[in-house]
Amino acid sequence: MTLKKNLIANYRSTKHPPTIELEGVWKNGLGSEMVLGVDAAGNVKGIYKTNVGMPASTEEFPLVGFASGDLISFTVNFGKYGSLTAWTGQHTENEEGDPEIHTLWHLAENILDEQEPYHIWAGILAGSNRFTR
Repeated sequence: MTLKKNLIANYRSTKHPPTIELEGVWKNGLGSEMVLGVDAAGNVKGIYKTNVGMPASTEEFPLVGFASGDLISFTVNFGKYGSLTAWTGQHTENEEGDPEIHTLWHLAENILDEQEPYHIWAGILAGSNRFTR
């Protein structure tokens, strides 16, 4: 078996589809909202509306990612605003039994080429979000 075929076969045998219900509307504590769709293979697609920064809270941005078991990772391209954000986290339940997704995020925004040697890390922000239904 060639290396490529072996890698593909191994990938297919180790992929874990989502085991919990991630589909639907989720909101974080900042008022941002996402609508998630997840297929049987764990591919995530949806819409993200941010309630922070320059975009209007009604502006929609495409969301793509992956889910595996109760883990999720997704990315949003904020297009004309010049940034990308990626979230990675885990689904859980709070003390009342309500579903939550706890995530860490990284936002990257472009630093002009001539400024990169001095300010490259200024273009990467990090934080956390808790999404609820």
